[in-house]
Amino acid sequence: MPPLDIRSYTARAEALVDASPPTTLRDTRRWLVEPLLETLGWDVRADSCLTDRDVDDVRLEYVPTVDSVPALFVAVEPTTDLLDEHRVNALRRAMARTGVDRAIYTNGCDALLLAGTTDIDYCGVRLPDLPDEESTLASYTRATLGSRLERHSRDLVARQLAVERPTLVASIVDRLTAATAQGEAYAPEFEAAAERFLDQLVVAFAEGQPAPDDGPNVSVRFSESTITDDGPTRERTADSPTAAGDAALEADDSTGADHDGSVDESRDGGSDTETDGRSEKRDDKRGENGEYVVRFFNERGSIGAIGHSTSDGALIEAADYLLDRGLAGIDPPWRPDGSDRTVLNDAPVGADGSPMAAPKQLSNGLALETAGSVDQRAARVKALADRAGLRAMLTGDWAEDR
Repeated sequence: MPPLDIRSYTARAEALVDASPPTTLRDTRRWLVEPLLETLGWDVRADSCLTDRDVDDVRLEYVPTVDSVPALFVAVEPTTDLLDEHRVNALRRAMARTGVDRAIYTNGCDALLLAGTTDIDYCGVRLPDLPDEESTLASYTRATLGSRLERHSRDLVARQLAVERPTLVASIVDRLTAATAQGEAYAPEFEAAAERFLDQLVVAFAEGQPAPDDGPNVSVRFSESTITDDGPTRERTADSPTAAGDAALEADDSTGADHDGSVDESRDGGSDTETDGRSEKRDDKRGENGEYVVRFFNERGSIGAIGHSTSDGALIEAADYLLDRGLAGIDPPWRPDGSDRTVLNDAPVGADGSPMAAPKQLSNGLALETAGSVDQRAARVKALADRAGLRAMLTGDWAEDR
């Protein structure tokens, strides 16, 4: 993917805000938000970019799609307004409910980047700092999200049903009204029944998604560059290829996070942590809120890098990165040389049929085993890279540079 032109966008946007800051939602969208989306590769004028949609009780100014599948939620406030924590939480619930795992909430000057569904990560960034977050923004581009949506799945159907829900409800009501005598008198009942029906379909197709009210509320205080959780839960950090956004996030004392960024587990009620919706014991403190970077090399030099705030997340990102670079032709079940654990398979089971401890479905449909210690995940990353004909160098909060 070619480098993003974030620096040019930032320079233009800052000059505009300094000279004549937008005062309305319309102008904020036109002069600040739409150019940002275009910089990320989205065509906001095309039919593929839906506008002004209500999804699961949250207003969305833009819903860019890929082959009619919603790929990104974008909520906008006027530049004169602060980001609203109530809307953040509504947006979080909509992501959990629909399976759309990327969202941007912005007023043009401040932006909140959300990633995930079952365990959403947050990255707060101000307009002048956007160039420092280019690697984070790369996961919100048309190219990146488009490649992740190439393989059909039930979750993608859930996304479409959720976004098109108002239109589908209206269509069902119209058909029922036309098909019945004095149908207009029963339109409210038809509408309620249609809404229940669509809700059930979304839940049925969004397999593995949590209930929309799951998770703590989120507070946004950009005056202190702070994003916190209201409840006694672990600190959340940015889901970015370099985790560069982590420095902009702090947890207040209510999160159970110490001022040095570590987490006091005694306040959290235990040492369990969520990974892809599953609970497993922490095997290494380095697995929490860190910076796990993997750089890939071929015989000519560096060809790219990924990163994540957790080692299991970095393993998943690395596997997806390698799918188009020699890993896609792997013959499952596959396990690295010298390992007795199946790492990749067509189904979330080992070669002997026993279930994987913490499987994660990759973009090509294969199941990846993410369980294990940080060192085991590091070895797995290197083995996957070697299988793709590349060399991986692990830096950041892995045990050591590898």
